[in-house]
Amino acid sequence: MKRILSILFLASCAHANAEISAYQGTAAFFPDEKSSHNLPEAIPCVTRPAATGQPMLFCTWLTSTRYVDLWDAQRQQSVRITNKVNGMCQRGNCRIQGAEVGNWKEDTPFQLSIWYRIGSSTDGKPVAYRTDATRQVSYVEAGSLLMRFYLDAGVPDNELVSTFDKRYIGGWAAWNQEKNGTASTTTNTPAPPQSEWPEVKTAWCNPQADDDCYINNKKVPIAELGKWLPDISESNADQLGGHCETILCFDKDDQPMGYLLQ
Repeated sequence: MKRILSILFLASCAHANAEISAYQGTAAFFPDEKSSHNLPEAIPCVTRPAATGQPMLFCTWLTSTRYVDLWDAQRQQSVRITNKVNGMCQRGNCRIQGAEVGNWKEDTPFQLSIWYRIGSSTDGKPVAYRTDATRQVSYVEAGSLLMRFYLDAGVPDNELVSTFDKRYIGGWAAWNQEKNGTASTTTNTPAPPQSEWPEVKTAWCNPQADDDCYINNKKVPIAELGKWLPDISESNADQLGGHCETILCFDKDDQPMGYLLQ
């Protein structure tokens, strides 16, 4: 609970604008990208200016680039490649050097992390799917998958929001609002993220039902759990000495501390 609250506090601080750039050895430890193992099933894409000033579609989970050594079975040798590829989406197809790596409705240059293909979310926004993914997700779910990935990798609190901001349309505030089902249909301006929650003495979700949760003995839709509790990953609950049951997490004293991102 303390870590989640500190993230929210840091999101509003002027000095909390650093973005994590190292893949290993500082605070966070990311997968080696020699395979798709442990990479998010899907990540959100966002259009922002490239170094040239031209709008570009970015479907990456970290800004910095690194080299990855992959085994080439045909050549029977290791091949060194960068972990991002650049290409162009035209007439619905996204290509790199003649190879197709997805589909998108707009003509635009793009940058894509390896092991991903460009596609659309269920609500028509750009999302990169891991090459072995078998389902389509909403844009907000892609954001949740990316956030869980950052939390599990150990991204420091003071770099978490700023790292996520560059990879989601509207940034962390928009994702936090949309995942709680409170996005306004009349304005494109995201509201400030929630910084505190009501006192929660009891919390319980029926493991035999899809949407049967109770906060302080009152039924609460799963979509509204974020109004009562902060989101948390199971690994972070473990780090804080807690545990998770169904989609709720509790501290060492069995007091509600958060809910699992869905």
